[in-house]
Amino acid sequence: MHYRIIFLLLFLSLPSCITAKRLEPDFYEGLKNKRDSSHTDAVACFVKALDSPNSRIVAAASAELMDLRAQGAEISAAAMEKMRQKAGGVDAAEMTREKMLSFIFSGGRNRLREEAALYVLEEWRNGSNDADPFTVGENAAINGRIAASRSRYNEALLFFRITINDSPELFFQYPDLLADLGRTFQYTSGGSEGINLFLEWEKIAEENNIRYLLLFYSGRIARQRGENSAEFFAEALPLAPQTPAEQADSCIWYILDSAFADGSAAVIAQLETYIPQWRDDTYFSDILDKLARELILRRQWDDIFRVFALVRNHSNAAAAKYAWIIGRAMEEGLLSPEETTRAESMLSDIDDESAVQAFKRLAYNAGTDALYYRYLSAAALGEPFLVLPKTSSPEKKHAAGKKNGEGGTETMIFLLGFFENNAGEFASRYIRAEEDNLSIDDLRCLAEALARAGQYQESMRLISLCGKKDGYNVVRRDLELRYPRHYKELVEKYAGETGIEQALLYGLIRTESAFDSNAVSRAGAIGLTQLMPATADEEAARIRRRGGPDYAEDLTVDLRDPASNIHIGASYLAFLNERMGDPLLAVLAYNGGMNRVRRWRSAASGLPTDIFLETVEYAETRNYGRDVTAAAAVYRELYYK
Repeated sequence: MHYRIIFLLLFLSLPSCITAKRLEPDFYEGLKNKRDSSHTDAVACFVKALDSPNSRIVAAASAELMDLRAQGAEISAAAMEKMRQKAGGVDAAEMTREKMLSFIFSGGRNRLREEAALYVLEEWRNGSNDADPFTVGENAAINGRIAASRSRYNEALLFFRITINDSPELFFQYPDLLADLGRTFQYTSGGSEGINLFLEWEKIAEENNIRYLLLFYSGRIARQRGENSAEFFAEALPLAPQTPAEQADSCIWYILDSAFADGSAAVIAQLETYIPQWRDDTYFSDILDKLARELILRRQWDDIFRVFALVRNHSNAAAAKYAWIIGRAMEEGLLSPEETTRAESMLSDIDDESAVQAFKRLAYNAGTDALYYRYLSAAALGEPFLVLPKTSSPEKKHAAGKKNGEGGTETMIFLLGFFENNAGEFASRYIRAEEDNLSIDDLRCLAEALARAGQYQESMRLISLCGKKDGYNVVRRDLELRYPRHYKELVEKYAGETGIEQALLYGLIRTESAFDSNAVSRAGAIGLTQLMPATADEEAARIRRRGGPDYAEDLTVDLRDPASNIHIGASYLAFLNERMGDPLLAVLAYNGGMNRVRRWRSAASGLPTDIFLETVEYAETRNYGRDVTAAAAVYRELYYK
């Protein structure tokens, strides 16, 4: 029995090696059979795939067989023996009770969401010499983890209470289990109980990572209950592990966000304390965006200056935002003479430029870290928005070789096999598991393959990861993959008919759906341009009255049809542009609603449109306006200039 567990654990750490042998299609065919519920055929394919010379194929096929076994499919003893041999014949005695507990209680919150992992647990229990190898507290903790991994937190709390009484030491021994308990208290009525327990445990905990989790989740529980939480996060911060940096940044984020309850002055005071301590400035973009909105609405320009001085050397994107706001406020006469003098005093050397131009140049010099402000400042200064490399494709020979499945690493041959065998729809989760270890050329190659397979969103996401790799130099083809022109004929046709700029329509589609014609939002918006059915019905009626096609001929509009969706979306954007009188206001209304944008505009009267955007009530709509505008600018630069 135990060998069924061993091979699963070993395959998690298999090394990548070089092979030039082309892969057989068995594994990929097995995925298609499994999708079509042909489980017998799927098992046969996966068993054949165990003979692959590629260890990634063997590992993936084994995991799929375990998943099918958990769903009730029959896996022969011969197949199980083959998996044991592939795992290297590890002695079953090596899987001790302690190792099994570590397997169950480690590995992140999703460990026990995997059917294969549950099967491992079941098989080990069945193979144990003891009637029940676990104590009462351990069994309760296992069941609590399973419930918590499925967000059944009330059920998890019942089990965890047994463990708290019977085996509380497990929570000190396994941090992932403690985190599950923290989330369980956070999302149930046991919050007060959780805070009291965690503070009691924090007094006796010896390891800093355990103390950090106890204080961090005390803060999250208090926040969920609407209570003061900042003090918990402040105590947790110096205990946060050095890696990942996100854990310390999370504490700072919660401290800053909590300060909004005491007003913008309190937020700025906390910024002065914590900006030198944060690791990833992008983690705080929403905090600085929300603060800018409040300060602009109240015309607190001196506080805008203070924040700019704080972020100037810590965040390119935030510095660009605040520099643009200050420059435009000066240009529009929104500052008093005294405020203007104080703003100018922050500029050390402006050469022959005016102070307004100097602030805009600061925004421009932030580069593509703040793409929207780069576009605005480039247009204002008469500078190039993007400097595009002339090279179209970086490594044609590399891409061609990988496409043929030859000469690459074992991992790349495995991943490209999805596309060679018309199984691209299954590739994403396997790519995500490997992407941190892939080279820039590997990422480019896979992004191309994903685009060819119609996996547009994943292609754009993957090519964007190149920018995080050391030694990366952008080439034009990278930008073409990040800003593709899928559905080109339809966009050109309906942009022309409705008078909408093609670049703007592409920017909207990219932002709304990432070119996924089947996309459906949580609010119910559908398709490429993410139309709500009621809005689509109204716009389809306008198109029909103008003599256009009747998209509701069959009573309902098919919003998953690319042609129908793009036509109706373009027509609706043109309708909004006519009503709002400004393309940016039309884009904001497309997301936030026309009446709502008009109300916001009225509340922020006297501000130019670009600064008005910074005051929009909904963060989603603010970001949407920036994203569509910046994307349209890139499309304009890449394809229409």
